[in-house]
Formats: sequence, structure tokens, C-alpha cells
Amino acid sequence: MNKKQEKIDQIIIAATEEFLSKGVDAASMHNIAEQAGVSKRTLYKYYSTKAELYDALIDEVLDQVEIMYQFKYSSEISIKQQIESIVETKIKLTLNDSFLKISKIVIGELFKNRMPSQEQMDRLNKSDSMFVAWIRSAQTDKKLTASVAPEDMAGQFHSILKGQIYWPLLMNLKKKDDLDLVKVGQSTVDFFMKSFCD
Repeated sequence: MNKKQEKIDQIIIAATEEFLSKGVDAASMHNIAEQAGVSKRTLYKYYSTKAELYDALIDEVLDQVEIMYQFKYSSEISIKQQIESIVETKIKLTLNDSFLKISKIVIGELFKNRMPSQEQMDRLNKSDSMFVAWIRSAQTDKKLTASVAPEDMAGQFHSILKGQIYWPLLMNLKKKDDLDLVKVGQSTVDFFMKSFCD
């Protein structure tokens, strides 16, 4: 890792903590620079405003979400194996500390009408559409029921998975150590297989 990227990473980590504890509006660029171990001049060199820093945090989450782009439907691999791999990857993503912290910040800011940019929304929607495309391909291959729309199937799947892990962690209702990840994964896979497999 070069020094420039190392400084940017330090700034992102410091901004995450500052925004998480105070919100974007009340956050201090001085505190962020101090916590990142960089001068204010260096901080402003990379991010001239808190809004730019906030956008960088959203991009950080989206970069992590893009790991889901790797999943392409394969007729050579069983539906169960493929959905197990998808569930495992989504669980690992959800358990990532930076993903959870930035998600909390973004949701908090949404209540203040601070919306992601259109480009960021497009990136997020692309992630969702990739899973819908996977479902549609499985339906075409007659491995999933055609009686449920792909978008509805994806919505139900995410509701089951997020309801067990993402929302409880995000709302501080549970800690990571409280989660039975094997049970979460198995119950999600079982739901999907029983509900949608022909």
C-alpha cells in the first residue's frame, strides 16, 4: 500500500468514527484530521468538505457490496450450492465492521434528507439487479419457480436474511457474538429452497 492510499484509509476510518458519534453536521474536520494522524492541510487536500468525505464513505460501502457482482448463475452447479455461497458472502459482508458502521451513518443521515448521489444509487441498484438476474437465469433454466417474480423473490430472500442479522446489528438489538451464524445461514437457505425451488 502506498503512502497516499494509507493516508486516505486513515482519514476514512477517522471520519467513520466521527460521523458515527456526532453525525455529519456536527462532525469536526479538525477532529477527523487529528484522529487520522494527518494535518488539516493533508485532509483538505483529499477532501475539501464533510460532504465529500461523506460521499467517500458511501463509496467505501459500495466497493464492498460490489463483491456480489461475482455471482453468475451456473447450470452446472446446484441451486442449493449457489444460494449457500451467496448467503455466506452476504453474511461476511454484513459482519464487516466498516460496512456496519457506515450503514448506520448513512441510515441516520437519510432521516435528515441527506441522500446518496444518483451515481451511488445506480451502483447500489446494480448490486440488487445482479441477484435478480441470477434468479431470472435460474427460472429460465427451470430450477426456480416461475410463479414468483424475480424481484419479489429477491425481496423475500433479503427480508429473511437481513431480519436475522443486518437489522438486529444495525439497531444494536444484538451483538455479533449473540448470532448463531450457522443457524442464520441454514434457515435462509432452507427458506429459499422450500419457497422457490420446483
